[in-house]
Amino acid sequence: MVAGASVGALVGGAFACNRLAELEAWVRELTQRDVWRLVDTTFRGGGVMSGNRLMATLSAQIGNPLIEELKTVYGAVATDLYTGEEVWLRDGRLMEAVRASSGLPGLFTPTWHDQRWLIDGGVINPVPVSMCRALGAEIVIAVDLSRPVTRLAMRAQRDHTDAVKSAKKAKSGDTDASEEGIAILRQWSGLVDGVVESFRARRSEPGLMEVMNNAVSIMQDRITRSRLAIDPPDLVLRLDLADFQLMDFHRASEAIDQGLAEVKKMGTELEPLRQQLAPPGGAAPTISI
Repeated sequence: MVAGASVGALVGGAFACNRLAELEAWVRELTQRDVWRLVDTTFRGGGVMSGNRLMATLSAQIGNPLIEELKTVYGAVATDLYTGEEVWLRDGRLMEAVRASSGLPGLFTPTWHDQRWLIDGGVINPVPVSMCRALGAEIVIAVDLSRPVTRLAMRAQRDHTDAVKSAKKAKSGDTDASEEGIAILRQWSGLVDGVVESFRARRSEPGLMEVMNNAVSIMQDRITRSRLAIDPPDLVLRLDLADFQLMDFHRASEAIDQGLAEVKKMGTELEPLRQQLAPPGGAAPTISI
């Protein structure tokens, strides 16, 4: 069985309907321009994007079967916008469940589903171990994509340092500007200082996407730690995604390769879990990577 919230609902859904290879092939070919073409901006409905274009494109890649007809037990997690309740989506069309589970606050508009306004499941249960246990899972392998706050701080410090270096380089004249331009800038040292400070401030000031991305990351990091402490899985796979931004889908190959490397690294811990699933007198199931 597989359960997920947000992008976990999408990838888990592709696995459940045996279309993971098709999803991977498509996402590995995405360019940054392709990603922005999927953005359907809206100024109504509580979000920047409606998500309709993205969902239609994803449906073309993995299909849109009924969840109850899937051979693999599947569930997606969403959050009721007004009550804060955790909502488990276990039937109906797959892509409707994925869309309801992926309504990142501020980015995607909420989804009206079964008389509720639903938003991202990651708001309340980013790594739904509890759902797997409730569905009868004997062993739970969790994939935690939350970005630790310490990593966010390290990245912000590195970006600020890079901005300062660039500013100093511009001030010293170590640029591609002409000699005449450099001489003029040096004559107006006071103006240069003001320009450099302004440049530094602009480079250090976060943009809309970075604010949303980091706010969600901080929230999910805290929630994930609490949920996993209460209901721990048998094994957790964690990726270092601190350098990824909200709309970096064009970097999917990097993320997928990181995931593969993490699974291989954890191979020695996966083996005893595999052996636990062996029936009396029978062979343990195969784990393919």
